[in-house]
Amino acid sequence: MKRKYLCVLLALGIQLIGCSLFQTEQASYLHSAQNQASEQDVRNHLGAPVAKESGPEGESVWVYQVREQQPGNRMTAPGMWCDEYVLTFDQQSILRGWTHRSYFHGGEFMPTYCVPGGYGAKS
Repeated sequence: MKRKYLCVLLALGIQLIGCSLFQTEQASYLHSAQNQASEQDVRNHLGAPVAKESGPEGESVWVYQVREQQPGNRMTAPGMWCDEYVLTFDQQSILRGWTHRSYFHGGEFMPTYCVPGGYGAKS
């Protein structure tokens, strides 16, 4: 029985390590910055957002997009990866929440949108 628990714990540990190894630089920063970083801190680390809006309760929403070209080879199609990060700051300008969505535009190197149905997308 102890062997079974050890295997389960080992599997969970490997999964946690694997997830942290494949996390983007932006996601890693945002995890550590949530509930403590100010708008200025985020701007200093990530640069200027591509869009900024104010919410109904005085919060602000910032949108970042990171695009990376994939040239393609015999195993992968050429195209463009796009990661969209939507950050929410409270009335005191502290980062309270964020989301990340990723999308691959196969065969397309200059997409007009980042992710389908992304922030501010027209339906």
